[in-house]
Amino acid sequence: MDDDTGNREAGLAGRAKPAIDMRMSVSALARSGAVAGVIKLASAGLSFLMFVAVAMVMDERQFGLYSATYAGASLVSFFASVGQQSTVLRFWPQYAGLGDLASAHGLMARAIRVALAGLAATSLLIVVVGFLPFIGRDTPEWFDLCVAAAVLSFSLGWSEFTSGAFRAKNALISGLLPRDIIWRAATIAGVLALHLSHVKIGAVAATYLTALLLLLAVVPQSVRLMRDTARADRGPLTEGQKREFKTVTLGLWGVTSLPPALGQVSTLLVALILGPEAAGAIFVADRTTRFVTLALNGINQALAPQISAAFYSGDKAHVQRITSLAALGGSAIALCVLAAFWIFGDFILSIFNPDYATPTMRATLVIFGIGAAFGTACGPVEVLMQLTGLQHALFKVLVVTNVVGLCVTAVTTYYLGPIGAALSIAGTVIAWTAIAVATARRRIGINPSVLGLPLDRIALLPRALGGRT
Repeated sequence: MDDDTGNREAGLAGRAKPAIDMRMSVSALARSGAVAGVIKLASAGLSFLMFVAVAMVMDERQFGLYSATYAGASLVSFFASVGQQSTVLRFWPQYAGLGDLASAHGLMARAIRVALAGLAATSLLIVVVGFLPFIGRDTPEWFDLCVAAAVLSFSLGWSEFTSGAFRAKNALISGLLPRDIIWRAATIAGVLALHLSHVKIGAVAATYLTALLLLLAVVPQSVRLMRDTARADRGPLTEGQKREFKTVTLGLWGVTSLPPALGQVSTLLVALILGPEAAGAIFVADRTTRFVTLALNGINQALAPQISAAFYSGDKAHVQRITSLAALGGSAIALCVLAAFWIFGDFILSIFNPDYATPTMRATLVIFGIGAAFGTACGPVEVLMQLTGLQHALFKVLVVTNVVGLCVTAVTTYYLGPIGAALSIAGTVIAWTAIAVATARRRIGINPSVLGLPLDRIALLPRALGGRT
């Protein structure tokens, strides 16, 4: 950290301008978090309806193939952008907050180039996989599915990067709306039009439709980002800044890719062991479980640049406060959603397919929800570690816990079916989030979970008892 600080200070010499105030008050952050939460709520609802709509226009086998293709494309997209959606969240608030806009814009240009190169390379790799005859010989649609997955992977990765770039600049609504609202609404409208026309489509056509509508949704956002970056007064990054960019990128690439990617790997693993029909049911349960983490994910959209700006300006107390408050708010909503799963689980699952409304799948949904609720109580620990220099420590935690978790998932899925898969996947989430919180508390003195809540700050305890975080 000392070397990095020296490099940043050297890079500022002779080029600093008045700093942009990146910090929000807790009340302003709460308002932004509420806006992001509403957008994420709408996004989750639209995502739910999008998969329901897609399931309506295809049979059970085709929906299972679509689910596996979507999961595979998502898996690749998490790695394809080379972690640049988090890199810009890490560096833009830091440089802009210090008044070094030349470095901020230079960093953005570099991140765009790296993201596009990674997306192009991985999309081509997916197409190459489609030519391998021994992998998909039992699936006649294999090559067409791979090409469609390549387009979808590029779309998902690029939209995630542009969203991160706008969020880094505190342009929250502009960053979230295209991917979270416009794309999903357009996909639902397109699929419903097919349904009303009594048109049945296969997994390949549905994947293409999903991907192309996403690309169209982010065109205005992409043009604006490219235009603003091209017109900006960009200065060359110093050698120290370039080294820091590479070091941080490698760490962020791993930690931003592993958690979501391993979720998709779990779905694919279940599909391999139990078949595409069971994979469709697990896919539905996994996607529905995201309602549990909805509130925290919404808050995180506004929280990320605040963590970076406050931490690197030396205000750790502010970081402690906003992360613990985020954990508290997210947990309250998570418990309500978990209760709804317990009561209405059969109804929720039957919306997708009546065959999914079984005691086994209801229990699977609830178990998934318990793991997600525990992770929510741990607060924004993943974002905190990504943006405070602990990305390599987080990467080690994720690798160890998830490698073990996947091995356990394979065994429990084989012997216990969907419930075994849910138990091991939820257990993996609980393990890595708990270890990550302990690591953050030990390394930087910040506990982002509900247990780190500074109660004296919100008058729940007399101030005489406070001060311990």
